[in-house]
Amino acid sequence: MIIGLTRVRNEAAIIKDTLDHFGQWCDQIFVYDDASTDDTVEICEAHDKVAGIILGTVWSSDRLNAEHLHRQELLQFARKQSTPDWFIYFDADERIDWDFTGYEDYDAVRMKLFDFYITESDKDKPYSERQYLGPEYRQIIFMFRNRPDAGYWMPDQREVAFMEPVKILEAGFVKHYGKAISVEEWEKACDYYWRYFPEPYKTKWLLRKGKAVHTRSDFHRPLITWDEKESKGVPL
Repeated sequence: MIIGLTRVRNEAAIIKDTLDHFGQWCDQIFVYDDASTDDTVEICEAHDKVAGIILGTVWSSDRLNAEHLHRQELLQFARKQSTPDWFIYFDADERIDWDFTGYEDYDAVRMKLFDFYITESDKDKPYSERQYLGPEYRQIIFMFRNRPDAGYWMPDQREVAFMEPVKILEAGFVKHYGKAISVEEWEKACDYYWRYFPEPYKTKWLLRKGKAVHTRSDFHRPLITWDEKESKGVPL
């Protein structure tokens, strides 16, 4: 059994697509809602793969601690509700490109995550039709065995950590649309990070306001296509 985990806030524009995508592999999905003010919760409640939702009613401005504490609470909640063999933790703006083979002898699967960008040629298209991404990728554990030593304990921790050594499979790719959903959502993200996050996030996102449409990546490299990710990918 594979269980999906996701922490969300005001994701009404994309959350159904997200749940549909991960529902291809997840037997159930558990959600932590971080005090959304839009229809995110209602959309999650209506989805047939969502087996439980934690309703966060108080939004904390201490983002670096809040997010990892939410993830740990969600992991513990899912463990009480089910007995999965594996977990997949995903954000609402991510999509996996992998065939889900060869992982049974491992403890975790680490994938390469690439950022998609809005360009002049596709700025009026749906996010799923974006053509260009930055060559930079981050390597993040997305799927992990249900081991008792797996958890989230540190501020700003996105990737699950383990107390004991683990065997990790390097496989799969992730399409990250956080910078590519729409011009409007880009501006919302800029406001969110510069208002509520500490440095270095604060200044970095403040300087990005009004710059949703890209010709180069945020790391100043030429954009590439998805077919070029293996030949031109650059680790961060």
